[in-house]
Amino acid sequence: MPSLKKALLLGLMFSSLLQAAVKDNLKKGFHLDIGAIQTHLKKRLESPPGYENFVSSLTGYIRFRSSFPLGSKWVWEPSLGTLIPWKSGPDGQTKKVTTHLDLTLSYPLTQWLRVRLGPGVQWLFSFSDGGAVILDNGTSTSTFYTPNYASHSFTMTLQSGLGVLISSKISLNLEIYGSGLFDNLRRNFDLALTAGWRL
Repeated sequence: MPSLKKALLLGLMFSSLLQAAVKDNLKKGFHLDIGAIQTHLKKRLESPPGYENFVSSLTGYIRFRSSFPLGSKWVWEPSLGTLIPWKSGPDGQTKKVTTHLDLTLSYPLTQWLRVRLGPGVQWLFSFSDGGAVILDNGTSTSTFYTPNYASHSFTMTLQSGLGVLISSKISLNLEIYGSGLFDNLRRNFDLALTAGWRL
């Protein structure tokens, strides 16, 4: 399947990027960021009262980030992050794994504050082993069956954010991920807050 080959190729690129960062560039900076991400902010703000948690969720977020100085001030900060735990679909059988690959540039506004901006890719991987699901049909219950399948999709994103340096090893990071920016129906924003440790 062409789409599966693309996914494998992208996974190998992720792995090569991180291995290169760990092996050759620790002196330039390698970070572990742990925190939380709020998904679908636009839908959450537009949904009727009581329905916010059906369209938007707050979940854990872990990210590996490296830094490559490009001069006296600019720094290239490629990163790979994923939402944790994996999200279950409405049927309880389908699992969804969301991963972010970002290729941002950062610039210091002050000695302790950096701004980040750059493109990225969001990879959504869904899979199900199939099985029976018992659902309420109004007056009683019925058994429905989920398929055995796997699928994935890629979405281009734009990331912007701020990094606050608490010390030489600890930082606080605030990022917003935007997708579908030129389409009002598909436009989406996710907000992440993480604490980072320089390894």
